[in-house]
Amino acid sequence: MSRILLVEDEVVIRMELRRLLARHGHDVVEAGSIAEAEAAHDLRAFDLVLADVRLPGAPGTEL
Repeated sequence: MSRILLVEDEVVIRMELRRLLARHGHDVVEAGSIAEAEAAHDLRAFDLVLADVRLPGAPGTEL
């Protein structure tokens, strides 16, 4: 299925979303901030980026 980057600063929400998406067969990679996502991952490698709009440091729309 799809490779998804999930960017969410709230740990519980991130864990539940990852679990839900993985249960539907998606390969999910997590990050807790924009900086973490950009530093650790090539964003072009993902089919979809799901990002919280209100993240510390920068909004999710910056991705």
